Amino acid sequence: MREVPPGQSAMIKFNGKAEKVETEWGDKYSYQILILSHPSYESIPKQGMESVWQSKSQAAENLFTALSQGIKELTKAFEKEEWELIRSPEGTYFLQQV
Repeated sequence: MREVPPGQSAMIKFNGKAEKVETEWGDKYSYQILILSHPSYESIPKQGMESVWQSKSQAAENLFTALSQGIKELTKAFEKEEWELIRSPEGTYFLQQV
């Protein structure tokens, strides 16, 4: 997935497992996603576009940690709900269940 520009957000739905992966830039958290809207893509099909979100962000790490703890409500939301991936003007990512 392309970066969300600072000060903007994307709508996503998780559609696969979360995992920690090693990349040439160090460890990242990797999530299979369905992009529903994203400011860096000109057009997204109505049914969404499959992609992978890989990030070292605190938001990605916090979600991975919480999912690893088996919190039932979070796991259900992760599997079924839409999420807003927000990027602050300073570049920090935040996740918010919609």
